[in-house]
Amino acid sequence: MSGVMDIEAYRRDGFTVVEGMFTADKCESFVAYMMDLQAGRRVLEGFAARAADEWGRTHNQHWYDPVAHQWLTNPELEEPLRQCLRDAPEGIQTMYFWVGSEQGRHQDQFYLPGCMSAWIALQDVDVQNGAMLVQPGSHRGRLLVSADLAEGGEFAGWDYNEAVDAIFQRNAVEEVAVEVRQGDVVFFDGVLVHRGGPILAPGSFRHALANHYIAYGLQEWPHVRWPRVGFDGGERHYPVPQAG
Repeated sequence: MSGVMDIEAYRRDGFTVVEGMFTADKCESFVAYMMDLQAGRRVLEGFAARAADEWGRTHNQHWYDPVAHQWLTNPELEEPLRQCLRDAPEGIQTMYFWVGSEQGRHQDQFYLPGCMSAWIALQDVDVQNGAMLVQPGSHRGRLLVSADLAEGGEFAGWDYNEAVDAIFQRNAVEEVAVEVRQGDVVFFDGVLVHRGGPILAPGSFRHALANHYIAYGLQEWPHVRWPRVGFDGGERHYPVPQAG
């Protein structure tokens, strides 16, 4: 039986872990599928051929892959997401990671306004293979936006990650490693300051799927050509894309 959503922890810390949401068999099946795609043993229209040592993440694989689409709209995720968003969730992005990202500090809502994430551990994740590092409570602080980096903004001329690092320092809260087991899901707010931790065991895998969602009622959504995917299987665009 899967764990229980701790919504109070989510509200307080900006993230929470639901343990054992997916079985080992389900996780291993998806990992094997993605390894076959990467190695060219399986061909999927829309998935570009890769070099043997190319492990960069995928982006919006659910647009062309029914398997990724099913993971985005898995019924197990719907109610926890609804609790976090206080609204019906719509899926808007998927990213598959074969290995740790080591990405610098960032906030997902800089790229995807109004979003939150369901980060699914498809294998055990710890500091050795690149655990995610988060700053608890930072979701209640400032969201860096494009205007901050433009002329006249507080961080005009700054590199984005450097600006987030400055916000991180201003928050004055130590980051923590999110170590999870296969099948666990990390739900986190899109304003939470986080990063991909260093990979201490070079060459190790860290299979994970990062799904992003927005609330059904969110209207200020810039990626108007991206389908908003409901858990009922429907897709919509809001606002409606303009011709041209």
